[in-house]
Amino acid sequence: MDKIERILAGVSRVEARGLFLVDYWSVSQLTVVLPAGAANQALPDVVVGDLPTGITIVKATALIKFRSLTNTGAANKLSGVQHIQVQKGGAGGYADAISLIDDMLTIAAAAVDAPGDVIMGDHNIVAKVTANDTYNFQWTNALADVANLTLNDVQTGLRIWYRS
Repeated sequence: MDKIERILAGVSRVEARGLFLVDYWSVSQLTVVLPAGAANQALPDVVVGDLPTGITIVKATALIKFRSLTNTGAANKLSGVQHIQVQKGGAGGYADAISLIDDMLTIAAAAVDAPGDVIMGDHNIVAKVTANDTYNFQWTNALADVANLTLNDVQTGLRIWYRS
């Protein structure tokens, strides 16, 4: 079976189970600057606006994407475990969506690491992502070893699996 046949076979299995997948992305935010003292950092909102009515959301995960990582000081990285969090419509509190591990995003002194990356969430946030709405994102207790670890051209996203 060639590659295209394998892809089509996978699609038909998903459709046979009646499961659909859709991604939603935020507009770009120019930078997210991680400080040397823990602080929450605002991230761009994601608007989910065209889910069909009467569906059941089975799974939802968050994503964060950045074009490059810039470091203006000494060698740098994340300091401690941190989380990207999501809340629905500005209310109801935030829930952990992406866990970031200690020493992640390691970069040399005075360096630019490009291209950036996409980090996919490791939490099912279906309790927060329940319908068409605006979803707020934040990086809770963002902390770098050295000030000014900067993510450039940042987008957040939601990947939603649903059935009708």
